[in-house]
Amino acid sequence: MTAKSLRQPGHSDEPAAQQDRQAIEVLLSVSQMVAGTLERDAVLASAMDAAADAMSAQACSILLRDDDTNELCFHIVKGDRAEPLGSVRLKIDDNSIAGWVANHEQSLLIADAYRDSRFNPSYDRETGFRTKSVLCLPLVAKGKPLGVIQILNRRDGKPFDESDLELAEAVAGLIAVAIHNAAEHEARVAAERIATVGQTIAGMAHCIKNILNGLQGGSYIIDQNIEGGGLAKVKRGWGMVKRNMGLLSNIVLDMLSYSKERKPVYKSCSVNDLCRDVVTLLKEQADGKGVLLTTDLSGELSEAEMDETAIKRCLINLVGNAIDACEGHKGAVTVETGLTKDADRFTICVRDNGSGIEPAQLEKIFNPFFSSKGSKGTGLGLPVAKKIIEEHAGVLSVTSAPGEGTAFLIELPIRRPDDEGE
Repeated sequence: MTAKSLRQPGHSDEPAAQQDRQAIEVLLSVSQMVAGTLERDAVLASAMDAAADAMSAQACSILLRDDDTNELCFHIVKGDRAEPLGSVRLKIDDNSIAGWVANHEQSLLIADAYRDSRFNPSYDRETGFRTKSVLCLPLVAKGKPLGVIQILNRRDGKPFDESDLELAEAVAGLIAVAIHNAAEHEARVAAERIATVGQTIAGMAHCIKNILNGLQGGSYIIDQNIEGGGLAKVKRGWGMVKRNMGLLSNIVLDMLSYSKERKPVYKSCSVNDLCRDVVTLLKEQADGKGVLLTTDLSGELSEAEMDETAIKRCLINLVGNAIDACEGHKGAVTVETGLTKDADRFTICVRDNGSGIEPAQLEKIFNPFFSSKGSKGTGLGLPVAKKIIEEHAGVLSVTSAPGEGTAFLIELPIRRPDDEGE
């Protein structure tokens, strides 16, 4: 039984015990809905569904506190014609219903919104929604005020009453705890990433030192020959500078990608063109190591929605690793594209016939700092690639055998996930 199917306690001729059981079922349903994830946006979305269903309400909204500005911000709104409220900010004072509740940390039950001086009818005019009855409750967890939740209009047209308020306060308490837990989880993840960056900087000191030595060596050759007309030696020195600048750029980009939580910036682009661009970019590197770099692109695959810059960064890491694995083997690297059987997801496979990966290492390759390249690797390329793919709701997998080569398979949805819509 879901919350939606329950009668509202206090609006029934059934015995009190039956109403109590219904209320308990409502709270259990809400608890299950908001406890399914620790990702804040998902918690907020579940909270809206739970509150609307539990209270049989036409619309709900959660406004979270911005302590820096002493304001409430609409973070999520559920209901018809609610989109214009997304950018609204309210002062935490007594001049609005939500502001009053946040300011006093007390609940409000308003049977007729238009008779309350704190109600601002301009929001109704802007959205086309007609607010009648309002429940507004503070969201507080472990003594910390988080914001407020507003619940508007019973679906049966009756005004909210005291029994509704009592149930809504219990629902708000569950939602506040879920939001608090999600915030703590995000803080822990951010702290772990910062710690990882610190460890990375320490662990990469030798790698960076080698790069700087390469830059200095190349600069020295250029300085020594630029006046004397030794053009061949100048070109050699400039080549050393460019290679080491590229290595340093990769380190910085990997660190930035791994250290920050980032939502993809989706746009429609050609998957095959993206793969061609990466192959063109790395062709000189492959040629210099005696590796044949080719493509095998599906004609059935056209455009997909993705963060083009991020996926390109991921592919550069994977193709670059494949080229390194083939060095000295007269090997080959192929970038392949395709569609899954149900045609709602596409694949990119980076396949090489290089040295392969030992089974003991295969379990560790996505761990930060793990690298089979010694001082040549940062240990962040594959973790960054995996993070980028997972941010797109995709999967990055690998198959490998020593001496036979390796294949990294990316599988991504063709369309952005529903919760990432504009």
